[in-house]
Amino acid sequence: MNQSMNNPPVLRQISVRAAMDLLLHEGPMSRATLAKKTGLSKQTMSEVIRTLEESGWVQVKGIVSGKVGRSAITYEVSPEAGFALGVDLGATTVRLALVNIVGTIVDESESASRGLSGAALLSLVHDLVEAMLTRTGIARDKVLLAAVATPGVVDPASGALMLAPNMGDLSGLDLVKGLSEALGARVIVENDINAAMVGESWKGCSAGIENGAFISLGTGIGLGMMINGKLMKGAHGAAGEISYLPFGADPYSGESLERGALECAIGARGIQERYRAVSGQELAVRDILERAEAGNEAAFAAIAETARLTALLVVSVDAMIDPEKIVLGGNVGRHPLMVRLICEALPSCTRRQIAVEASLLGPRATMVGAVALALNQLHNMLFSPQALPSEMRLPG
Repeated sequence: MNQSMNNPPVLRQISVRAAMDLLLHEGPMSRATLAKKTGLSKQTMSEVIRTLEESGWVQVKGIVSGKVGRSAITYEVSPEAGFALGVDLGATTVRLALVNIVGTIVDESESASRGLSGAALLSLVHDLVEAMLTRTGIARDKVLLAAVATPGVVDPASGALMLAPNMGDLSGLDLVKGLSEALGARVIVENDINAAMVGESWKGCSAGIENGAFISLGTGIGLGMMINGKLMKGAHGAAGEISYLPFGADPYSGESLERGALECAIGARGIQERYRAVSGQELAVRDILERAEAGNEAAFAAIAETARLTALLVVSVDAMIDPEKIVLGGNVGRHPLMVRLICEALPSCTRRQIAVEASLLGPRATMVGAVALALNQLHNMLFSPQALPSEMRLPG
């Protein structure tokens, strides 16, 4: 039962939120302890717990002994009361995770997208979710919300995907509607690099940081920014589309206008072209990185130039938002050689000390971020006053 569906008084909603916030973050406790910590009366807290228990969101945990033989019932959030999905819908891979309402990931999977796009890709996502629910024995109606992270930006008017040249004909679909039908639940869509930023700030190397940045280098490139604990999205949701920064390649060329000058220079295709120009050979980026590590001059030169340009990007990001830390992610960005070369290049183009680290979550960063976004949205939808613009905290 959704708390907002019954439209209880705002003060009661605030009381419910306060109780759930404590139970989610601090674990099981008695009604008396909840009343003391929230400042609510014991009678009010008893009514709140009764409502939550009847609705299935809270359950009895056990009995603890108190002073002079007194005992108290402790309550906890019911883990099986509801679930959310986090989906990383990438150009080559689909990653899924199912999280319970307490914040525990109960199952996750990874599958190649097999070159599918459009409706066929959404059908694959549907099948993967169905397989996950069957595997875990969780009923579909228990999945209350899903967050899907994908490259590019969703047009709020049409639901179409924009600025995602690597995602094929998904750009012609109403993505939100299509995903909602495929997943059978309410869906929110977020940029994949923004989600990775959230993932690192929840469970990764940016945990506890209010101002951070996530730079992804891989098939494409992107930037996620968190300012004062909030994602920075911009007026049209396109903040962080660093592919289109006008350096690294000719910004006036047709390819730069389509894919972005900087992506043409340091995206996977740009690295391959740089290596081919020196060696005359065609190789996958992972193989170029392996050769560079082994000391191959042509491969090392291609990677070093990519790192030099990326160092300029790091300096630009630092100048714009002054983050406490910049995290490098993506298959290329988090590679140890790339991280080392970027850090070695920084002193040549800045006098500032910039904290740069490889992603702690690695390829799971975007999926974990999607889980965090889904969980946070679910908590706010269920337990936070709908009339107030405040948000609940994510459980640790």
